[in-house]
Amino acid sequence: MTLALLGLLTRIRLTRKDLDLQAAASQQHLLPVIGLLVGLIASLTIIALDLMLGPSNAIVSGALLVALLYGVTGIIHTEGLADFADGIMAHGSPQRKREVVKDPHVGVAAVIAVVLFLIIFFALAMRMCSSVGRDVELWPLPWAVPFILGMVVAEVGGKLAMNTAMLLGPSSHEGMGSLFVQNADRGRFLAACGIALIGCFLVVGWLSVIVLTGILAGGAVTAIARKHLGGVSGDVFGAVNEIGRGATLLMWVAFV
Repeated sequence: MTLALLGLLTRIRLTRKDLDLQAAASQQHLLPVIGLLVGLIASLTIIALDLMLGPSNAIVSGALLVALLYGVTGIIHTEGLADFADGIMAHGSPQRKREVVKDPHVGVAAVIAVVLFLIIFFALAMRMCSSVGRDVELWPLPWAVPFILGMVVAEVGGKLAMNTAMLLGPSSHEGMGSLFVQNADRGRFLAACGIALIGCFLVVGWLSVIVLTGILAGGAVTAIARKHLGGVSGDVFGAVNEIGRGATLLMWVAFV
């Protein structure tokens, strides 16, 4: 069951037990399943927006798509990106930088990071909304794949980036993030990779390899976090998810 992860990473909560952090940490290998679900919701939303607004209103559709995604997932990941940006741009020791991350006040680095990310993500979402009728030929396979299914690959890529950060660690301090790092191991990571690749293959065929962008993004952000903060945390995981799904979607748009 992935209800604990679903309740933690989205606003979809079926029971009060859906916020069990220990259960969520032990289910971390199922993170790509949450990505598959959110990605499918996004792809279906693009189709619905196209039926209602038409391809000529891709700008409006892109904005509504981004709004809906945040309605489904909440802003927990974007908040992590903001805190992460403030932390790595602060001066001083890793301990001082961690204090900045925990500070409830928002700095200039956070504002710039979130604004830049939203601009890029909106541009990519608009590109997806303008390509509803486009299919991708998968030679030598005898079928074509709808281009908009790249949203599924992107969301799974973001979750795979989180799995990568949890495995690489270490924890910068005791907290929610440390619970996930403690439960991370190669077995769970490889299981997450397998679920991500198989799930995406069933959706987009050999183009599923693009989801591995999430691993590269997760590794890069983790390296920065280790240098500046001494390790990873819940806020770093949020930043990793946003950067991972953005990078994966960018790869999809650029090369498919």
